[in-house]
Amino acid sequence: MSKRISVLILAVMLLCLSACSGSDKAAAQMLAGEQLAKKNCKACHGQGINGAPIIGNKKMWGPRIAKGREALVMNAFNGYGLMPAKGGNENITKEEIDLVVGYFLSELEAQ
Repeated sequence: MSKRISVLILAVMLLCLSACSGSDKAAAQMLAGEQLAKKNCKACHGQGINGAPIIGNKKMWGPRIAKGREALVMNAFNGYGLMPAKGGNENITKEEIDLVVGYFLSELEAQ
């Protein structure tokens, strides 16, 4: 999928978020976070490359969760350990990273 189409899809999803209320908004945020994670994060967080905590793995995420959501967002935004800033995607925003973190956390709660 071209970068332009991906940006357009994300823009539409974020526009839908602003029009949603309550549980609809939460569901839309999870969907946006999931789509962003699949596009930007799954290569490392799907397999644990370079020690990246695997999506849904409570043991790997435990020490990180203890630092709080904002710390997770900032670590992803600024880079941490072997993870480059913004996961190597200089175009991703802090707000989008927050959606991804929300999705990652929801995957831990689902288990």
